[in-house]
Amino acid sequence: MPGSDLRPSAPTPTYDWHMTNLNNYLSLTVKDIDRAKMGPVTLSAFGSGSGLHGLPGDFTPPSRFIRAAIYSQAAAPNATAGDAVLAAFHILNQFDIPKGSVQNSAMGKAVDEVTEWTSVADLKNLRWYYRTREDQSIHMVDLKQAVDAAKGEARVIKMEGTEQPVTNVSSTFTSGKASQFQR
Repeated sequence: MPGSDLRPSAPTPTYDWHMTNLNNYLSLTVKDIDRAKMGPVTLSAFGSGSGLHGLPGDFTPPSRFIRAAIYSQAAAPNATAGDAVLAAFHILNQFDIPKGSVQNSAMGKAVDEVTEWTSVADLKNLRWYYRTREDQSIHMVDLKQAVDAAKGEARVIKMEGTEQPVTNVSSTFTSGKASQFQR
């Protein structure tokens, strides 16, 4: 339409396209690359994380897929279901869209995209965990308990709540002298 900001968006790539695109990132590794020789010159990495240099960090579907593939394959084994849930949330932090960082104008005006909530499912223990944009603390729904409590009726658990409180810990020191922690 002349004079309109509406433009057709490209379709989201299919799974087979994403799998083919992974071939572009074969050199990524979670192992640091400390140094490399380039002719007579030895180059040193600027710091930890050099093996993932080139990992895409934008919010497009192809970039998020690459990050998901790398992080899911690099995830360390967890001793407990609770540890696995926390690890999953840490991985999912890599996909949060902070308000204002992506603006979608497909509806004719710029609208901030944002991650409203994130969830993790524990399929073995039938628990669903979530946190919202307003409250980053993790909430859990034990599905067996919820079904029993609903007594056969359709029920709703409200996810939205008040903003997460900020706790002032300015004077809640642990024992020990400050010199122990200074280098």
